[in-house]
Amino acid sequence: MAGIGHKLETKGVIMALLSLVLISTGCEDKIDPSAVNPSEGETVEVTLNLGIANEEDGAGANDSPTSKAGSNSGSALEVVPVSDVRTKSGTDIPDQFYNLEIIQYSSTGSKLKNQNLTATTGTTFTASLQTASNCKLLLIARGSSNYFSGLSGKGTLDAVRSVTDIIVEAKTSNINKIATDATGATLADMPYYLLLEDVNIIYEDGRYKIQSPQGKDVRLLLKRLAVKVRLDWILDEKMTADKYTLKEVKLCQVPAHYRLIPQTESTDKWGEVYPSSIAEFVDAYRLTGTELTDANGTQTVWIPANARGISSYSNSPYYRNKTNANPAATYAEFVVDNSEKKERLYYRVYLGGNETDDFNLLENTNYHWTVNINKADYANDPRIQLLDQTPVISTNEQPTANCFMMKPGTNICFNPYEHEAGTDGWNTQLTTNGITIQPNKTIDRVEVFWQTKDAGTSGDLVMGYIVDNTNHQNLVNLTDGDKIKDALIHVKVPVTNGGNAVIAAYSGETVVWSWHLWITDYVPTRINSFSEYAAAQTSSSNGTVHKYDSPLFQEGGVYAANVMMDRDLGARKGGFPGITIGEDFTVMDAVNTFGLLYQWGRKDPFFPSADGTNKETDIIYDGNGFSTGIKNTHTQASMNTAIANPSTFYTYSNGVWNTESNRTKFWNADGNMAPGKKTIYDPCPKGWKVPNIFANDRSLSNDNIQANSIFTNFGKTSSGTFVYNVNANYSKFLYYYNNWYGSYTSVPDNNNPKGGRLFLIGDAAIETKTIYNSVWIPANAERHCINNGKLSFAGKYGHMWGADDERYYQGFKPTMVEVNIITNSAFGWPVRCIQQ
Repeated sequence: MAGIGHKLETKGVIMALLSLVLISTGCEDKIDPSAVNPSEGETVEVTLNLGIANEEDGAGANDSPTSKAGSNSGSALEVVPVSDVRTKSGTDIPDQFYNLEIIQYSSTGSKLKNQNLTATTGTTFTASLQTASNCKLLLIARGSSNYFSGLSGKGTLDAVRSVTDIIVEAKTSNINKIATDATGATLADMPYYLLLEDVNIIYEDGRYKIQSPQGKDVRLLLKRLAVKVRLDWILDEKMTADKYTLKEVKLCQVPAHYRLIPQTESTDKWGEVYPSSIAEFVDAYRLTGTELTDANGTQTVWIPANARGISSYSNSPYYRNKTNANPAATYAEFVVDNSEKKERLYYRVYLGGNETDDFNLLENTNYHWTVNINKADYANDPRIQLLDQTPVISTNEQPTANCFMMKPGTNICFNPYEHEAGTDGWNTQLTTNGITIQPNKTIDRVEVFWQTKDAGTSGDLVMGYIVDNTNHQNLVNLTDGDKIKDALIHVKVPVTNGGNAVIAAYSGETVVWSWHLWITDYVPTRINSFSEYAAAQTSSSNGTVHKYDSPLFQEGGVYAANVMMDRDLGARKGGFPGITIGEDFTVMDAVNTFGLLYQWGRKDPFFPSADGTNKETDIIYDGNGFSTGIKNTHTQASMNTAIANPSTFYTYSNGVWNTESNRTKFWNADGNMAPGKKTIYDPCPKGWKVPNIFANDRSLSNDNIQANSIFTNFGKTSSGTFVYNVNANYSKFLYYYNNWYGSYTSVPDNNNPKGGRLFLIGDAAIETKTIYNSVWIPANAERHCINNGKLSFAGKYGHMWGADDERYYQGFKPTMVEVNIITNSAFGWPVRCIQQ
């Protein structure tokens, strides 16, 4: 992994990654290694020469200013990089390095020295450091207003690398005042930094000083942490005359946090990029109404760096579009409306370097573009997208369940009053015997309730944009809502990389029902008999299906003609380390295997961790693309209340549904034992259900679990004994942690988002694992009523809910496998569906 001070070469283009500046100051001879640091570890006064590195011009001083223009003058969209005036001039140069912190680390990254001082720019001064070889120096000038959080409490360089709140939100807004010259803010308020990855503290010519390994003295040039982005825009007069108006200007997919040391990741398509794809991305601004008018065609902001690499596919301005850009690349979007033509156009401009293939926004660099919106030529320019405002109508009618598996780029329709698991096929919460609609349950509209993006906190909305808050019909449309047999909800989703959404039906202002859209290219194959299992595994698209070792799945068992999905409900990907994506299992790969979270007995999902940790990062959005979230409330709720509030997580400690007389049958209409009967509250798609864990005897003993649980052999020891809720040395159930598999029960936790559990089916061995003989169970963060519904216990557990009326669950802890019962319904755990 490249660090600060290193340059990344990506497809022939050198991309500076926070590079330090090493300038020879006279001594050209290499140092004899044997003479370096004669008193290793001694604290000495070291002479330092600090300055400020010249800012870079994103347009390129020697490059053509029109190399990224939208083809010839007069094309539909012209994007012209402008050579900017550098801010480092005259009095804009900070006179001092305010709140300067110098931290010295060993070659392994442990802290050696830490001190705070103030130094005048361009002068020589001394600092107390330890004599050392191959050490690292981190210098941070936090600014005159102290916008940086101090790092004195961070004992290692890795600890600094993990920090995302270097500049808190309120201080970030103050930094932006520098860009607009507001309130007298100057560059003295701006944080500057430098990391020297490999230097020696040596004694030479009568003084201690810093030298590079090549024996050259080092002058330290600190760099501005922030990227300066200025956009100017012009809507052509001819478009105005044709009734086109600029509705919104937004700067999208900006890293939410400044980092001193970026977390890089390697990609096959774009080279090495930073921050990592699991970082939090936000909109820097969305200008509408008076804000847009007051902007007067220009906006300047400071943002964190977002280096998204080089795309060889983007070889002309027309192909600098979302098809060829990294999903997390920063872009500006200009929304243009024509009310007479009922057209809404989205002009997307990806930002980066002067070349059409460069999607990097780098530190200490000023980027300035002029965007000319000339024509509504969306048919011929792939950078312009037309929002179809026509109410969606589909003829692809599907049986109604609480979850619909939809391939990207498809449409469906369904009768909202029906349900495959309902009485005679009708939803008894909404109708009476399919004859009449129950009081106050007549559906008068349907809306996008929430949706994800297709790459975590970046990428495209998986449903897209609505027309406005009162009109969602271009995405979800209701016809004949007052007619019980003829009512249809029509849904369409665009071509994306998949994700999840929830749509809700309203009667007045009350949600009467909602449905989960699992937008995925995964198509699991069902079977009709035990003999069809092997063929179903290979015929499933973009994944597979599983039978476990349990007798319940064998011929003659209650699940003989049933298979399990290979992933948790709502997961974007299946597979696991070393199988479908190679041995290099990234954090984003792990996050893609996380499913949605459910409270026992409820049909509505809750979003999981965005990065595998306990950090609460909102990854769901409304129909306008604004982030939304869940509401946690410490109250008890009836099922009717829960249905009316699909995104409310009830945290009542004694259980969510204790007031319900029939609560034991919420996920199993039969009551208790496998195979069980699906209910109208089951969250799985048509033909699938939440599995019952037990058949026959359900007592919690080793023998009964071994004979009667679908998880037989998940905790089987090398001696053949099955254990639950106790420590065991597993022979078939392995832990994945930090790029290795192991059968040890003492695996450290450390909140590792890449952690998970691998169960080897039958005779499978770690050396011969495939997606067909191995079950992957991610250990993602969960939502817990005991922690007010917040994400908790990341990396520790791999729970799965069962449909059994006692609320049985399977738990995969760091030191044990357990099948157990819990009286509290309010835990947010994953679900994995079994064939119905």
